[in-house]
Amino acid sequence: MTDGFGFDAGLGDGPDLTPLIDVIFLLLIFFIMATTFMKPAVDVLLPSADSGTMASEERQTVVTIDSQGSVYLEGERVSLEELGAALAGLPERPLNFMVDRQAPFQAFMGALDQARLQGREDFTITTEPDHDGHP
Repeated sequence: MTDGFGFDAGLGDGPDLTPLIDVIFLLLIFFIMATTFMKPAVDVLLPSADSGTMASEERQTVVTIDSQGSVYLEGERVSLEELGAALAGLPERPLNFMVDRQAPFQAFMGALDQARLQGREDFTITTEPDHDGHP
């Protein structure tokens, strides 16, 4: 059976899937971009722990300490004094410490001390889950 224009009326009765495919591609792009922003700005080798957790989805202020003991606030290198001053002016978002497993402990304690001097107790220390049972 044909319609008035000579086309078969039985073909193309289903829904048009083109908009659905467009939406799927947009969602794919969104998730790819979202996962790239969750990585730390400074590349560090996180320590492992049996109770280890990765960073949460919640918006946090990231303090990173690399293997040389350098401190970074949201990817920008800062001194400990600058860290304290910056934390005083930041909104009340939880702090997330990402410390390289080879970092000097004194660098971590200095950054933690600066946070506590600003009255911050809302922090987490991000580690990798220990799947082998070894530290």
